[in-house]
Amino acid sequence: MTTFQIECFLIVAKYLNFTEAANHLFIAQSSLSRNISNLEAELGIKLFSRTKKYVRLTPGGAVLYQEFSRLMDLGRDAIDKARKAGLGQEGEIRLGVIETQRSENFLPAALNALRSKHPNIRFQLIRGNFKELRDALLNDSIDIALTMDFDLLEYPQDQTIYQPFFHSSPKCVIAKTHPLANHDEIHLDELKFEPLIAISPEVSKGAYNNIIHLCEVYGFTPVKISYSNSIQNTLLMVESGLGFSVLDENCISSANAAVQSIPIHRSDPLYLVAVWKKENFNPVIPLFVNLLTSEEEGEL
Repeated sequence: MTTFQIECFLIVAKYLNFTEAANHLFIAQSSLSRNISNLEAELGIKLFSRTKKYVRLTPGGAVLYQEFSRLMDLGRDAIDKARKAGLGQEGEIRLGVIETQRSENFLPAALNALRSKHPNIRFQLIRGNFKELRDALLNDSIDIALTMDFDLLEYPQDQTIYQPFFHSSPKCVIAKTHPLANHDEIHLDELKFEPLIAISPEVSKGAYNNIIHLCEVYGFTPVKISYSNSIQNTLLMVESGLGFSVLDENCISSANAAVQSIPIHRSDPLYLVAVWKKENFNPVIPLFVNLLTSEEEGEL
């Protein structure tokens, strides 16, 4: 059974006249009759009652006319949607952004550019901690997670793709009342006897390993570690004078008057990355990622 045979059947059923149907299809009437006969033979159903005076659908033919019409409409709609999606004319993108990130530094420009080029694309935005974004991505609740590069350790490499798009500097965060709060730069070993506040390994092994490694680079192991389940909670604990931490500067709001962020001597940049699943074929993903990346390239 071919789509052309189905189309032949539907046109004959519409006109109930083989001559008119053949003219509509631009084929010979004998070819049309042969296609109908082959379809009936394959299905094992008589589709039309034919006499010299009329052509009528059989009861089975009437059922198939309704069902085939519905399927052909669905097929045309699917092709139309696929074509529009491929051209970026419509679709949806669901984005998860790591909590406390000052997304105004990268997200509005990319979204506005996408909206300008493809006004019918819809957006969904959520915030979450490292684990919440990973779970949402792997459970297909979001299409892309915008997170820190060190958390890639937790994403299954065989299932995901990532693209760096924004960089910032790590900062030591201490309470505003701390004796070192007025320093222009800090050597991390100046805090080696003070409690460290780190993201719990249960939330992000990558975040935890990153800060511990940085302490090791400065030649010390923290005397005490307090665990936090989020960046927001980390900042709250720092505000309260419970210890120091290291965060990227783009997640520290200048409006937080209780925390001082200080550049770290000899520190490498941190990167935000877009992560998505290999098997997610949402055509909006490459459109968005290309724009997100171009914004970063424009700054370099």
